[in-house]
Amino acid sequence: MLAIVAPGQGAQSPQMLSTWLEDSRSEELLENMSKYVGLNLSELGTNSSSEEIKNTEISQPLIICASLLTSELLDFDDLPIDRNACIVAGHSVGEFAAAKLAKALDLKTALELVAARGKAMGIAASNHSETGMIAVLGGEKNIVMKEILKAGLVPANVNANGQIVAAGEMSKLENLSQNPPAGTRVRPLDVSAAFHTPFMTSAKENLIQYFESKTFNTLEIQMISNRDGEFISGPQDLKARLLSQIDSPVRWDLCQSKFKEIGVTGLLELAPAGVLTGIAKRELPDIETFAIKSLSDIEPAQEFIMTHAKAVVK
Repeated sequence: MLAIVAPGQGAQSPQMLSTWLEDSRSEELLENMSKYVGLNLSELGTNSSSEEIKNTEISQPLIICASLLTSELLDFDDLPIDRNACIVAGHSVGEFAAAKLAKALDLKTALELVAARGKAMGIAASNHSETGMIAVLGGEKNIVMKEILKAGLVPANVNANGQIVAAGEMSKLENLSQNPPAGTRVRPLDVSAAFHTPFMTSAKENLIQYFESKTFNTLEIQMISNRDGEFISGPQDLKARLLSQIDSPVRWDLCQSKFKEIGVTGLLELAPAGVLTGIAKRELPDIETFAIKSLSDIEPAQEFIMTHAKAVVK
């Protein structure tokens, strides 16, 4: 069984689209995507600094466009595979790329939703500039989560055992940094606010009407939610979860547990890849991984897909 996953905010890097623009098809796709999000993606993905692209209203569309560009170049719909042997999932905003791959959203709708999400979260971030996030590395997951909560913070990203992100007020983050849980070390994250916490509730509320105006379709590929690692039941469930994740923690650890439970044998990460395959290599050593990082990865990625989602012989 194959899991196709899409990374979230933090996966961006300067010049991340340079390799893709060597291909004429990529240029055309990015031109259309730029219209949908109202940004010059080619310029942002080739010439902008890390400081410029870390802004949430830019990083979110940029990351999703890279993931969707990858999935388009894979010609996934034309591959001779068993789609019942595939699942999709996304980390934070990566869920929108996963939803597009599952046919729950068309390309235009997915990108418009992400652009609106990025802007709304950017406004919420500016209103809560006294908040932030830190990575708590090491330690036992449940103990670390309890200590984060005890410190008056939120375990906003529970990625794996030994990799949890705490979020909340800067003063409380500073206290936790000075008194970290036993066996852990703390690393500050260069973000503008406490994402996936109640500090983002205003962004969620401002997006409800916009989300309601968009069409969500029946999923053609099973999708796992990063809120609880469970399968999404249908269009309305997906819509509700995409909204709720804005101010709720990302539980990627539960997604990985589900991968193991259902017998995933291969995990393919869409561009800008590396973060999720890196976590999987540590947490799921029996699952083969493939990270798409450049144009040269497309053909071997197609082979990887066909290996782990073999077509049913009738």
